[in-house]
Amino acid sequence: MTDFINSFDNWVKDGFFKGRAVFLFGHCNATEKMADYLLERDVNIKAILDNSTSKHGLMYRNIPVNKPMLVKNYDGYKSVVLIASRFYDEMASQLRQIGYSSEIVKVMEYDSFTEYSLTDETFDRMTKRVHRGLKTLEKVRGQYPLEHLVICPNTALGDVYWAMSFLPAYQKKNGIDDIVVIVAGDSCRQVVDMFGGYKIITLNSKEMDELVQAIINTREDNCIIAHHDRPYTDSIIKLLDKRFISFIDYYKYAVYGLSDDAVLAQSNKFLPFSNKEKIPKGKSVILSPHSKSVVQLPVEFWDDIVLKYSKNGLTCYTNVAGKEKEITGTIPLHIPVSQIKSAVEYAGTFIGIRNGLCDIINTADCHKTVVYPDCYYSSTPFKIADFFALPGWEVILHQSI
Repeated sequence: MTDFINSFDNWVKDGFFKGRAVFLFGHCNATEKMADYLLERDVNIKAILDNSTSKHGLMYRNIPVNKPMLVKNYDGYKSVVLIASRFYDEMASQLRQIGYSSEIVKVMEYDSFTEYSLTDETFDRMTKRVHRGLKTLEKVRGQYPLEHLVICPNTALGDVYWAMSFLPAYQKKNGIDDIVVIVAGDSCRQVVDMFGGYKIITLNSKEMDELVQAIINTREDNCIIAHHDRPYTDSIIKLLDKRFISFIDYYKYAVYGLSDDAVLAQSNKFLPFSNKEKIPKGKSVILSPHSKSVVQLPVEFWDDIVLKYSKNGLTCYTNVAGKEKEITGTIPLHIPVSQIKSAVEYAGTFIGIRNGLCDIINTADCHKTVVYPDCYYSSTPFKIADFFALPGWEVILHQSI
């Protein structure tokens, strides 16, 4: 999101948002991060607009989620709607159809190489990215000239986990022996390590974006970009309007093109839990409240969870990474990804919003509870709980209304 952040900084400095009624369209993780950034710069956000009636009435940092028709009340006033979505064209068209004639801004989303401008400056910047990506690709091929490259392009742990789970079946189907897995960041490297035996290259996010752009532009064929969504299989999500397919099955069918009888590989290289924090064995609850895939839950929900388990004599912990904050009344844990399965089995209980850690500990032998916001996935007609289903888990559906 670096590029639009730079744009927002300039807009704030230039007074673009001053006196405007600001709306964000589409309640998702990208929108929440955009809201966080704007709120930190004292930009007043009137509402988050969303077509899903199940989201209406939700609040994010005191910003209400409301129906798109709300903006019609502000037509003719100084207002702006910001959209960070692959479905910008459809969303902007909807706003125009309901009678909103004020400004609509397309915000760059997700990866640094997705640009919508055709200015000379943008073209020059994109060309330089491709050149840097080609240098990275040349370096990789210098070290591994014949190996099949499996590229996991973003830092979502669950995506890497399922890409690795179906990788052996993909190798068998295509008669591929030598594999190099390329990931973004050390946490994703640890996920690959859980499956053992693979050569791994670790890049930072910027290098990864540039490499992917170079591969797309040069049509490198001895590789696969193993991701269920943007921008490699970007239109596949639209199939959900016609036929249901789960997040896990996306990797099986859409990414790797496997058949129904494809064998799922198990991760078995987890490291023992070091337990530096001396948590009580079998009497602890590890909470995971942060997610990149679904909207966040209110603090009050987690407060109630902590109160319930504390009353029953269990000690509550929050698994945190980077700048994430622990839930009030819990102790922060910084558990390496390679130890997370061992850690939750040692603790005895895991409760998490649907995130990548849930995928990684899917086979853990402990009490596992997954929490889903009771709303629809993206623009599809299917609920998040169905799309991201984890068979065998206890499920909590959270309704904020």
